[in-house]
Order: sequence, then C-alpha cells, then structure tokens
Amino acid sequence: MAVTFSRTRTQIATLALGKLGVLAPGETLQSADGDLVYEAIDLRLKEMHRLGIFWRKVTSVPVTFSLSSSVATASAGAGDILFPLKVTFTNGSDDDPVEIIGISEYAAIVDKTRVGDPEKVAWKGSAEFIFYPVPSTNGTAKLLYEKIADDTSAGAAIDVDISMVRWIRDLICYDLGDHYGKPETTMARFKREADVADRNIRKLAVQRTDLSPVAVDEWTDNRSTETDYGRGR
Repeated sequence: MAVTFSRTRTQIATLALGKLGVLAPGETLQSADGDLVYEAIDLRLKEMHRLGIFWRKVTSVPVTFSLSSSVATASAGAGDILFPLKVTFTNGSDDDPVEIIGISEYAAIVDKTRVGDPEKVAWKGSAEFIFYPVPSTNGTAKLLYEKIADDTSAGAAIDVDISMVRWIRDLICYDLGDHYGKPETTMARFKREADVADRNIRKLAVQRTDLSPVAVDEWTDNRSTETDYGRGR
C-alpha cells in the first residue's frame, strides 16, 4: 500500500477552486486562477508563521558570517530569518555565547562605541545584526534561527505538514471568496470554517507527549475510597 505525505500547490489550488465552485471535477486549472491561489497560499504561510502557528522550523546547521574589527554591524546573509535563537562569537577556537537583546535594550546602552569581544547582539531585521561591544578584532559569528516558511513552487508540496492541508484549503477559500463574488451568506460560512481551521492548525502545532500510565491498583483504591465516602464510612 502506498502512502502519500504531501500535496503539491496545484493539488491544493484544485481543492480550493473546487470548493469555491470555480473548477468543476475534471476541468483543467487555468493559470490565472492558479496564480491567484498560489499568491493567497504564500501570503497565508507568511502570516501564520509570523503568528507562531507552525511547528519549529530551525535551520539544522548554524549560519556562519564574518565580523570585522571596529565594525559593529554585520550581515548574516540569510534573508529568511523569522527571529534569531542563538548567536555565538568565535575569536580563535572557542565559540562564546552572545546574548540576544532587543532594539530598545540596545538603545539603552550608553557607550555603544566600547571595543572588545561581543557580549550582546541586537537583530535589526532582515539579515542585519548589531554587536556590542564593537569587535576589537576580526572574528566569526554563528547564528541559529527560526526560518520563515518557504514560498510555494510548481510541482512541490507547500511548506506545511500534510495534516494541515485541508485546513489551508478552507483558509484560502475564505481569502478568495470576495474575489469570486461569493454571497454574504457563503462568506459567513467560509469565515466560520476559516476560524475553525485556524484553531485546528494551532492544535496540530502543539507538541505532543505521551501520557503517564495509571496503575490499575491505584485506580481501584480511589474507587474504593469514593465508594466508602458515598456510604458514609
């Protein structure tokens, strides 16, 4: 028995347009409709990932980039950073941890021109970082970061778990309902289904753990105690 763990963006577009009544069974997906759905999927993926709905998407290998002497800013060269998780500074053989701070915390530093081995770093957004103290020598920084969801591509699965695909379809139908002139009653239903889809995707993203087994003798003792109390013992 074959088991498929992915759906391409074309398959998802076909599902969504079918629910919208745009594409009948057996009809060929038109490029204009497909492009509209692909754009809607990409916008949803970026928004939902930014809201923290997706599972962890951490790069498996830290990104390494160079720091120059007497220069506070440096670029990691990665344009898909959602937010940094860990930064280290290497000046020789040791990777020393660098504390990640916010822009407001960096603004509160009085002597921003102090020189030394970096102890703190502020993320400016995109791939830019500001180090404090300013590096006294050339060195290397290593960055581990949460990655933005990838854009869709032709013939490839979208960047979500297969268990979320049906809910993605419902979200896309709501996003495109107005474009295809759906009546208010239908849009109200799409809105309810989109709300349910959003909640269910959040639930799917929650980490699962095994429940601890309950010993039968303990369960029996509790039942006996409750029975005794119920009989006035």
